[in-house]
Amino acid sequence: MTDSRVSSLKPPANGQQEYADDLVQGLRLRVGAGGRKSWIVRARLGKRQINKTLGSYPVIKVADARDIAREFLIGLVRDDHQREERTFGELADHWIEKVAKVKNKSWHNQKRRLEIYVLPHWSDRDIAEIRRRDVIELIDGIDGAVAPGRVLAITRTLFRYALGKDWLEASPAEAIPNPSQDKPRDRFLSISELARVHQAADLLGYPFGGFIKMMILSGQRRTEVASMKWSDLDLKQKTWVLKSENTKSARIHLVPLSPAMLELLDATPQFGPFIWSSDGQSHVKAYSAAKTKLDKLMAAQGQDIEPWRLHDLRRTMATHMVRLSVPELVVGRVLNHAPQGVTARTYALHSYEAEKREALTKWGEEVASSLI
Repeated sequence: MTDSRVSSLKPPANGQQEYADDLVQGLRLRVGAGGRKSWIVRARLGKRQINKTLGSYPVIKVADARDIAREFLIGLVRDDHQREERTFGELADHWIEKVAKVKNKSWHNQKRRLEIYVLPHWSDRDIAEIRRRDVIELIDGIDGAVAPGRVLAITRTLFRYALGKDWLEASPAEAIPNPSQDKPRDRFLSISELARVHQAADLLGYPFGGFIKMMILSGQRRTEVASMKWSDLDLKQKTWVLKSENTKSARIHLVPLSPAMLELLDATPQFGPFIWSSDGQSHVKAYSAAKTKLDKLMAAQGQDIEPWRLHDLRRTMATHMVRLSVPELVVGRVLNHAPQGVTARTYALHSYEAEKREALTKWGEEVASSLI
């Protein structure tokens, strides 16, 4: 590429056309339909695509463009080598110690929110590698009307803090709409609607088909069902113990395995430590995509129902259990609602186990009868 050749280049009929320099890799001349000619540098560092505009021609001649491009590329590589990798877990610890504890009396709540919703997914992730899609999937995987918005807010705060420390070039949590602050929902599925969902789940196959059925039969939250491990089960005692770090309430919780749940588990392949897994290494996460596919399958069969959410399955079980004369206290224990008193909250893991088992067995039989 020479100055005489650059000056003789004709603009394209429309759009832009680029010409690569043969001496400096990444240096390109961009010629627009209006006749404007500008120099750009395009480079890749790891997963990052870098595009830098250097200036226009003929203000910057070919030789000068090469010198500027070389200087930019050398500095880019030097900065990348000097960049210290920081995980999200390290960022969270730093922010809690330097900011939250100093400025916010409720920092314990913020720390706990990070421990429940964010750190299990990102603790070891390099903050520079976290993308907007990762943030969206994280928020979409959180139950409730309030929690998603609060988690997005604290996640955004941490990334902005990293941005201010020059640990990031851009925050992946920006330009994401705040989750709607819904009014308390009262949607629950009728038995016939639930039967349609259960039957359509068969068409999803493993792992999401079984995952949906376990949500129906157990009444536990989707993240709690998703994080089920084979090691959490005692098949001889017919119990499933949810560790405190895997529950929204941060309380250990015992779920008796009903005959219907045991039958489902018996038909489930053991594909790694997690019961519901797509790769054998981690538990399922793409809840929204699975729910969308389930709705499409139901619609294709002419079995679609009024709009509903996965969390409505939990309310559905509770509503029908009461209809089946299960005491509300027992329903609350099945759902892991907060019991009153220190002893009930802390020590009585097996409290109401027999009553919960009877309730879940009765519910499994009700679901089975709806499929006939």
